[in-house]
Amino acid sequence: MSKVLVNEFFQFGWKKPKRTYAVYGGLIPPALMNYGSDKYIMPGWYKLPEDEHDIKLEDIKFYPYKPKEDNKPNIQSDSIYKVTSSKGDKVYEVKMNNSGSLECECVGYGFRRKCRHIDQVTRSL
Repeated sequence: MSKVLVNEFFQFGWKKPKRTYAVYGGLIPPALMNYGSDKYIMPGWYKLPEDEHDIKLEDIKFYPYKPKEDNKPNIQSDSIYKVTSSKGDKVYEVKMNNSGSLECECVGYGFRRKCRHIDQVTRSL
């Protein structure tokens, strides 16, 4: 959901504040809309004050939504890593599945979908 943020500040000798507007988030760039005698910044339906009807579209900054990047390790899909168990008597295979996440053949991964063997492989890369 996009938000309209307003920054207002005074300088010495000014009678009214200087306002700047920015639209954060969302995928739709800002637009100005007149509805009756009121003026709105879209998206977000931010109603402009009565004394601010001379604003231009170029004065509104736009910061689009950017999804967070996953911290996936740099592993090739056909690579298989062999990790010894904590007791040292077994060797488990850690490999990448079709969705791009790592999976292990140990019992702990079967219950929790994470294990120390996967952590050990991601730390080593």
